[in-house]
Amino acid sequence: MFSIIIPTFNNVKYLKKCVESIKKNSSFNHQIIPHVNEGSDGTINFLEDNNLEYTHTSYNSGICFGMNMAAKKSKYAYILYAHDDFYFCPNWDVVLKNEVDK
Repeated sequence: MFSIIIPTFNNVKYLKKCVESIKKNSSFNHQIIPHVNEGSDGTINFLEDNNLEYTHTSYNSGICFGMNMAAKKSKYAYILYAHDDFYFCPNWDVVLKNEVDK
């Protein structure tokens, strides 16, 4: 349904909650693609352990560069930009899809 791109900068604690909320509260299957700036806090291990696609720079490349890298991996027509400290509420994607369909 949506390709969700998420910039993250050594914020694995919040990224875990964000990804968990997407998986728990989505009605559709989504592609989750974080872009990891540095990732010296275990972020890459978390993503690999959970079989999530991601892009990575070993330095803080900034949001624009990272989001463009992640967006290139998108496989769905709609790209959703989120942050690693977002929490997705139940049925968020049904509401968004209905608005897109209008």
